[in-house]
Amino acid sequence: MKKYFKIISAILFLVLGVGILFGWEFYFKDKIDTVEVIVAKQDITFKDKLTADNLEVKSIRRENAISNYLTPNDVDVVLNKYAAIDIKKGTQLYSKLVDTYNLIPNEKKGEFVAPIPDEWLFAVPGSLRKAFIADFYAIPDEEQQVIQSIVASDSEDENDSEDKKLTEEQVSNLVSKDNKPILQNIRVSSVKDGTNGEVKESTEDTEQATGEISTLEIIANDEILSTLQEYTSNGYKLYVVYRYER
Repeated sequence: MKKYFKIISAILFLVLGVGILFGWEFYFKDKIDTVEVIVAKQDITFKDKLTADNLEVKSIRRENAISNYLTPNDVDVVLNKYAAIDIKKGTQLYSKLVDTYNLIPNEKKGEFVAPIPDEWLFAVPGSLRKAFIADFYAIPDEEQQVIQSIVASDSEDENDSEDKKLTEEQVSNLVSKDNKPILQNIRVSSVKDGTNGEVKESTEDTEQATGEISTLEIIANDEILSTLQEYTSNGYKLYVVYRYER
């Protein structure tokens, strides 16, 4: 009897061991130390919008996750944004694959990054930053001095604050009544100071900028650039007003 008991016990332990091994390999292994990542559900072309239809969430072993992978918690960073490059099906998403503010020029549409030099600029809000959407007004020679004096007066009333946001209505009051923006909804790709550094909020004081705006860079095409060159070559200067922040 003891002999049979030992044989049965040995068989049971063997079956249990095999069961544990199979359970680990085909079930538990994939449940332990895994992470959820956002991957491309299909091939996604450069500049395509990232949506719930072309993305999905997958659980993978942590050791197989790439650096800086995006998780379901990052859904706001991804959805309705644009692919920064062509993305193959199954690719794990990370921040550099996502053109968050649509600031990468689409060459197929003739887009490029165009610098707006300081000498073209009449006035720019000190709070303008990268990724804002802006309108451009053309200010003729005869109106430039008048507007400068009004802006200077307003600045004194506001204790010389340079962070005053100029709205479309305020600009319309400063320029002639029939003056309309020559360009609208322009994407600002960069805001630089005299040292070619990006102007942003100071880490020490969030109300202060890290530099004074000297040059803007925008997403343009031939038509936009030709419009700017036409006005500035005829003595106009550009009054830049941002419509909203992003």
